Amino acid sequence: MSLLRPQLLDHLSVTPLDDGLVAVTIHLPADLVRDYCRFLQTLVGFFTTVQNKTTIAQAEQRAKSYALNQQAQQTLAAYRSRVVDAFDRYTSQGLIRKEAIQSIAAELRADQHPWRSADLVRITLVECDRGGRFSPARK
Repeated sequence: MSLLRPQLLDHLSVTPLDDGLVAVTIHLPADLVRDYCRFLQTLVGFFTTVQNKTTIAQAEQRAKSYALNQQAQQTLAAYRSRVVDAFDRYTSQGLIRKEAIQSIAAELRADQHPWRSADLVRITLVECDRGGRFSPARK
């Protein structure tokens, strides 16, 4: 980075203060004081605008995140309902648990569902109180 006024470095001092703060002192020619103050006002306006835009963007992101979270919850509820309904249907037809899980996974694979593995079906059934054993991971 090249400075427009390299002699400014000779007139700039930084003094450490308590709590990690520093004091910056600049010695300016008298004819540059007004321009320097305008520059500082412009920077304050710029950073105020950036802060306002950031606040608005964060609020929009939270609203979008909330909507996505609601959609994710609805998708998960629909998946659980589908798995539980299919499990109840298969077990009422006389299939054992393992066969019912395999049949549900096959249905989901046929539909190219992203959560189509038998392991996910098994975990979902345990979470929905449909039998099976759910034990914590071994150490």
